[in-house]
Amino acid sequence: MSIDDKIKRDLSEQAQELDRMMADDRGLFEHLAAGFRPGMRWVMVVGYLLAILLTVAMVYAGYHFLTTTGDERVLWGVLFLTALIMQVTTKLWIWIESNRKSMLLELKRLELRLLSQQRTS
Repeated sequence: MSIDDKIKRDLSEQAQELDRMMADDRGLFEHLAAGFRPGMRWVMVVGYLLAILLTVAMVYAGYHFLTTTGDERVLWGVLFLTALIMQVTTKLWIWIESNRKSMLLELKRLELRLLSQQRTS
């Protein structure tokens, strides 16, 4: 077998592997749900509740910002911006935690795949 044939065979195997991986690709909701798997489930619940609470605080502060006048407007504007920054930070943490859980799951799958290949070789 020539080197060209080996390269073609390896490339076709890699293409098939990528096709299998893409077929297993999960959507956004499955990715975010990965954070709720055992381990830190209660922390994720607290994070989502905090994000909802901060959304309510943003709407409340935004409403008062638009309906008041004078010096109170500065207070409500600062409260709105503070709630906005806190909400963005909370959502980033939720996304990072979901990515961490998803990466750990993929590493476990890869480890199992490598172990099964070693056993068959």
